[in-house]
Amino acid sequence: MTAVKVPSFVFSLELEWFRQKGRDVALLSALALGNPALGEEATSSKEASATVERDGETQKAKAKEKEKHDTPRAQTLGKDQSGVFVNSSTSDSGYSPGFVMRGFPSSLALYDGASHGFTSDDVNLTTVDHVEFYKGPSAMLFGKALGGYGGAANYIRKKPMGEGFARATATLGSFAMRRLTFDIDTSFSDNLLFRMTGFAQTRESFVEFVRSRGFNFAPAATLVLDNGDRLTLRGEYRASRVVFRDGVPASPIFLRVPREFYAGAPVNEHESPHGAEFALTYEHAFDADWKLTSVIDYNLGGNEYGWFLNWGFDGRRAITLGQPARSNFATRNFDAQLRLDGRFDTGPVAHSVFLGLEHWDYFYGHNETIARDALQPIDIGAPAYPQSVDFSNAYWSNGAARAWSQSVYAQDLIDLSPQWRILVGGRYDLLAQRETVHDPFGVMSGQPIHNLSKGITGYFSPRAGVLFRPYDDTQIFAAFGRSLIPNISVRLKSGDAPPPQQDTQYEIGFKREFTQWKTSVEVGLFDVTRDHVAITDPANPGSFYSLVTGQQHSHGGEVNVSVEPLPGLKASAAATFLHAQVTKDSNTPSQLGSDLIGAPRRVYNFDLSYAFDTGDLRGLSLGASYYYASRTEATQPNVRGFTLAPQQILGASVGYRFDDHWSLDVSASNLTNRPNFTSGGALYYGEPRSISATLSAKF
Repeated sequence: MTAVKVPSFVFSLELEWFRQKGRDVALLSALALGNPALGEEATSSKEASATVERDGETQKAKAKEKEKHDTPRAQTLGKDQSGVFVNSSTSDSGYSPGFVMRGFPSSLALYDGASHGFTSDDVNLTTVDHVEFYKGPSAMLFGKALGGYGGAANYIRKKPMGEGFARATATLGSFAMRRLTFDIDTSFSDNLLFRMTGFAQTRESFVEFVRSRGFNFAPAATLVLDNGDRLTLRGEYRASRVVFRDGVPASPIFLRVPREFYAGAPVNEHESPHGAEFALTYEHAFDADWKLTSVIDYNLGGNEYGWFLNWGFDGRRAITLGQPARSNFATRNFDAQLRLDGRFDTGPVAHSVFLGLEHWDYFYGHNETIARDALQPIDIGAPAYPQSVDFSNAYWSNGAARAWSQSVYAQDLIDLSPQWRILVGGRYDLLAQRETVHDPFGVMSGQPIHNLSKGITGYFSPRAGVLFRPYDDTQIFAAFGRSLIPNISVRLKSGDAPPPQQDTQYEIGFKREFTQWKTSVEVGLFDVTRDHVAITDPANPGSFYSLVTGQQHSHGGEVNVSVEPLPGLKASAAATFLHAQVTKDSNTPSQLGSDLIGAPRRVYNFDLSYAFDTGDLRGLSLGASYYYASRTEATQPNVRGFTLAPQQILGASVGYRFDDHWSLDVSASNLTNRPNFTSGGALYYGEPRSISATLSAKF
């Protein structure tokens, strides 16, 4: 069997590149999201002061807990969330891994509620304060996202606080990892706050030739006006130089090759991703109940990277490469939002409402250079890698795509009584798409192509929910939502822009707090159907044209439990049970009935930690974790008998705070050294046993 690394059509190069690196790209769009931070709890004016006091205590507790780890950790991020599967080799990389939520890939990164278009940026966690996971329409009932989508991760970045501190960390770890970070927060006056984070890292890998080095810095300033308005300007620049992992072709023979085997040609696979972002936020409070927020986010990105036209397995003992190619692409994303949110009462009924307008514009341009001669295959048992690539008299192709929308969204979260809450809302998107592809030699698409597709269509996405509180500590909910996922890089023979994928999701569940035991229990059931999934047009085997008649379906349940039985002792558990499969398909061979890759039917996570707060051991903290993901399919369509063994990751940590300024944290992952394969089309070994130590200073 042969695994095709790069499709024959042109514009999917960028998407295929992300797949090669193990980043599942679902292309969830901000068009469907509105602003995830706006669905605040509805509270009547009479209850407002009590709510503030209660929330104040909660924030203090969170702040104290956050002191242990100033930023989220790549090795554990998302694993304590039910409904979330980390479909990548997690390591102490300093960057966020990719996620599969409720069976569907969800790699679109939201930054303070705004997307950066159809690309999956490497999220540097040094810049992140915390991460919010939105998993379906119930999120809107609890003061989070608008809901109605399979899931998304929202990275809340660090903002100027004016607290006057400087924090630095130095980390040493397995595979020659060296990392330095800093975080400086200060105020130049009572009205001008400033914060800057920075990051520099070099890292190798357990896979031969794989290495990376990069840096990131992000300054931000907030001007507080005399009337209380806040104007925040944030910038970020990031750059790196890497040789990425290709994984190995999805064939059973590669489950037995050495972990360190590199299935590619390093001479052609060095990359240089870089990007910059500028964000402006203006907040104006009319009074205690009404606030106007305007956000402008402008993001630029680019990369030059290498790949191969016929990467795969020859069915015997060699990796095929085919013709080497180099791609150069650039992206631009502009997102502007104007949002009004507030509270008012109509008699005994309290309303939390928001209205929003958004203009969003995304552009992607690319150029490809394809060598005329194919490289020699690489023998699995005795690999000999090419030392050079000849691009003289090379073939070429290029293209560009643009998608933009004008949108309006609204929501009303209504407290009918202390026991009942309902939510109604919706979003209208006027979505336009345009794409050109120019492949004069037909090397990419199988035939000479100069293609133009365009279209503009309006879509309405409703959402609704109801919540019942029989007791103060018990909540029962049901919710419904629908959202759009634009079919970017999908071409129809008619030349029209394809309709977007549409997710329809239903959800029920309950939450219960046992305050006397400091215990929380959450249970939920969900059902998600994704329509208009793009599949290959049977009349065009070259895959350049598609149909949008596919359907995928996922349903299951989630459980979250947390408990603090003793002071300093905390335990938590998360479990997911789901079945995600293809329910409509016209491919040959058909994928109908196949489980989606990256969607294990069972995922469990257990965490236990203890912090000594008194006595001679004061300042010492201990932790242990266990993560399990059941057997998953290696390919789609599924192949009988070809599955990936369950993932099992045992971790441990120990930390010591010497005083108010200095601390040391040591963590270890995959203590049992299991292979922990994942699949994203190609197969990826999980990171072997690893350890890292971080020295932190704060003044």
